[in-house]
Amino acid sequence: MRHPHAAKHFGLLRNCGVAAFVILALVQAPAGLVRAQLPGGLGSSQSAGNALGGLGGVSLPSVTQAGPANTAGVLQYCIHNNYLNGSVAGSAKNALLGKVPGSGQTSSGFQAGSSGLLQTGNHQTFSLGGDGIKSQVTHKICDMVLQHAKSLL
Repeated sequence: MRHPHAAKHFGLLRNCGVAAFVILALVQAPAGLVRAQLPGGLGSSQSAGNALGGLGGVSLPSVTQAGPANTAGVLQYCIHNNYLNGSVAGSAKNALLGKVPGSGQTSSGFQAGSSGLLQTGNHQTFSLGGDGIKSQVTHKICDMVLQHAKSLL
């Protein structure tokens, strides 16, 4: 028996190539399988078990292990890449940097964060940015980092 949407799926494959087929396969795959296959380790041991609603149960990394310098750096990344409003997140970033001994912007934690690497503890990082679901996940993580920043102040 032929799948009722087979012609549509074949048309996607023919017109858009393998990328469309892979996306289609991910959309129709069980959430656990998608979690295991997403780039950047979504759903891996880096995650804290927080679910992102509307994305098939994709797990988010913990932001609570990020220190003040890394949190400030991630806020800078989020502002620079338009994931957060600069006025609100910028004041939190500056206040956090005021709590970092020495020059916070030259610290390795800040540098990692401003390049899009969230330090999740145990020498692990989570890479922010990307397209599609990864972009949506990054937006949510930026919101979480801002809340974490406020809790550190």
